[in-house]
Amino acid sequence: MNILILDDDKDLCVLLKTFFEKKGHVVHIANSLVDGLNIIDHHMPSIVFIDNYLPDGEGWKAAQTIKVKYPSLNINLMSAKDRSFNSLEEYENVVWEKPISVQQLETYLQFLKLEV
Repeated sequence: MNILILDDDKDLCVLLKTFFEKKGHVVHIANSLVDGLNIIDHHMPSIVFIDNYLPDGEGWKAAQTIKVKYPSLNINLMSAKDRSFNSLEEYENVVWEKPISVQQLETYLQFLKLEV
C-alpha cells in the first residue's frame, strides 16, 4: 500500500513511516501542503494522513478538495490542537486526535484489511 504522511511534525512523520514500513507499506512524507499535493498527484497514494495546521495552509480544507479530485483516496485528518472535527459530520473519513497510539494504527490496518 502507498501511504502519504502530511504533517509538519517531523518526529511524528518518522514514527508513522517506521510503523507502516515495518508492515510492508511504501510511505512518503511531506511537511508542507504544496509538497503533499505534489506527492498525491505523482505517487497516487491509497491512504493519506493529513494534519490540519501546516506551514502553508490548512490541511483539512485541502482534504475536501483532494477528496473531490481523488474520490477513492482514504483520507485521515489529524490534529492535536483542533477539536473542530466535531462539526465535520459530513466528512466520511477518519479523524485522528494526536497523539496516535500504535494500537490505534494496528486497529486501523485491521479495519482496512491491510495488516501484513
